[in-house]
Amino acid sequence: MLFSVGASSSVMASGAVSVLPSTKVLSLVVAEVAGDVFPSLLPANVSPHDFSLKPSHIRRIQEAQLVLWLGPELEPYLAKVMAQIPDDKQFIINQGQLSSSDGQHPWTSPEYLLQGMEQLSLHMDKAWNRDTWLKQINELKQQLLAHTLELNQNNQGYVVYHDGLGGFEASFGLKHLASFTGADDQPPGAKSLAAIARLAKEGKVACVLIDHEVKPKLVNAILDASIERISIDILAASSDTLIGYVTKLQQALLSCGSPQ
Repeated sequence: MLFSVGASSSVMASGAVSVLPSTKVLSLVVAEVAGDVFPSLLPANVSPHDFSLKPSHIRRIQEAQLVLWLGPELEPYLAKVMAQIPDDKQFIINQGQLSSSDGQHPWTSPEYLLQGMEQLSLHMDKAWNRDTWLKQINELKQQLLAHTLELNQNNQGYVVYHDGLGGFEASFGLKHLASFTGADDQPPGAKSLAAIARLAKEGKVACVLIDHEVKPKLVNAILDASIERISIDILAASSDTLIGYVTKLQQALLSCGSPQ
């Protein structure tokens, strides 16, 4: 899908545009580029993979002057209604640029977010300083690298409840030991649970990262209470800025295995 940057730019310049980001993360992307905060279509703590649209949601989409979304692969619930929206009233960030390492949640990757902001900056005809973003992300990477090396020296790592951090991990050079489940809609398998229990028994699990999909009783049945549970906010529900969102993910990893 191609977009008319010139047409979009004139609308943006008028100051009368109503932007509708589909998710909270995309709302933060718009705020970073345009300086304005627009509420997202989805509630902040709801996954975009399996959301069901209501008539009120469809009305918001139809009334918006620009809908910013992740595309039909990541947001299949939007595909049918967005097919009826004119091209110049929608924008898919990083269209066709997903990589296998990004996983189901590519927006956890600073590189993915950077590309999205650069594209949106051009589309909106808004100046945006990428150097500030790169400097902040590089600082976060250096901090996390030092901590990861320390964990490795202790022959420890972390497990995740589900593989939701693929983009973040690829960007920061990380790899989890194991996951309870591979996707939001997949129940944990017996083989995965046995592998995690074995790693924990061997003392290799410093912490478990839990998210909005977690089943606490299952985690507690497999991992001893001495293994720290660290919450991660994949959907940015508790973040007010985009760099704040990435920083919170980084800090969660920094706290894994740290002295209490």
